[in-house]
Amino acid sequence: MKEEEKEILRYLKYCWETNVYLRKYPLKDWEDAYYKGKVLFFSWKNKNFFRLNKDFKFYPLGTFFNEKILVLGYPHIPRIYVLKTGLKRYLKYPFYAEEKIEGYNVRLVKVDDEILAFTRRGYVCAFATDRWEDFLPELPRFFEENPDLVVCAEVAGPENPFVSEYPSYIKEDINFFVFDFMKKGEGEFLNVSKKLELLKKYRLNSPEIQGPFDPEKDYQKIKELLKRYHLEKREGVVFKPDYEGNRVKYVTPFSNLEDLRVVFPYLGEIDPYFVSLRLIRLALNLYEFEEFKEEVYSVLGKNLFEETLENFKTERLLQETFRVRFKKESNFHAMLAHFRIAKVSIEVKKTEWKNGYFCVEFSKIYPKATQFWKSKLEGWGEID
Repeated sequence: MKEEEKEILRYLKYCWETNVYLRKYPLKDWEDAYYKGKVLFFSWKNKNFFRLNKDFKFYPLGTFFNEKILVLGYPHIPRIYVLKTGLKRYLKYPFYAEEKIEGYNVRLVKVDDEILAFTRRGYVCAFATDRWEDFLPELPRFFEENPDLVVCAEVAGPENPFVSEYPSYIKEDINFFVFDFMKKGEGEFLNVSKKLELLKKYRLNSPEIQGPFDPEKDYQKIKELLKRYHLEKREGVVFKPDYEGNRVKYVTPFSNLEDLRVVFPYLGEIDPYFVSLRLIRLALNLYEFEEFKEEVYSVLGKNLFEETLENFKTERLLQETFRVRFKKESNFHAMLAHFRIAKVSIEVKKTEWKNGYFCVEFSKIYPKATQFWKSKLEGWGEID
């Protein structure tokens, strides 16, 4: 065993001895998980952490910890396909409908003297860590007064480094939308009523929240809300009970059409099931929202094929261009280091300081998708 690995295991043991939440399971179980690649060590500047690369016991993928903190991974939420039956099956009165924002999920937590943003998979997000203070200025006071809570937020907008889809009402840069407060070490969420109090007290931006609703009485109101969200080009909703009960999500026909438009040119990088699943969702959208049939019929083919057909005319590598702005140049380099670890191919096109921000334009290159289409255009066959 290399000395570096011995040192990591010594640190894991120290975390287990110091952090009461880890002692829910024997040290040997944690060590076995490390050997199997379920528990991975990483550093952010002068801070050390472990993150779960896979589910482990009670703790889900994306959980991260060190000797002082443990924050559970954000749980996967079931998706319903038909509102009328799904609401009755999963929800009881009272529940709320919270806008589902098209972006990426971070958990913000104070670690020693610094507020860090962690991604769904448990990495430190250099971009969100760099930018939160522009949008959530009351966060330091929040953590001083609520040291046992984690802030769950969506980062969304045209200038984010990960997701090419975003809400149509954000015209430039990004914003943070706080959608949950989680208890450290436990993963339990505050109920909606308490959440609304904290959002107001600390002036934290949040998604649109409607309710409370009754699944038996308010189906038509909820259907009208989703109809409006589709027309306003919004992703959908997450239904959240005020107290105990299930959380479920539902997305609009618009969201499914946009997913297909964005991802179809990059087949080869993703599982084809991504496409078929959105087609299934669309069919069930139209079962309940027949008024959108003609729109979907006219847009679906264009969304699937137009960009892909244009790509066939060129021989360039398939790529997406992103533009972002940082307060600190060092955090941009930290983001690049993360991309290298994640094996994402990046080409930086342009950098400049402008209006107090380090502005960057870069492309993500997709060699697998390029080869996927190239081989077919060159006449190669396959057995299907």
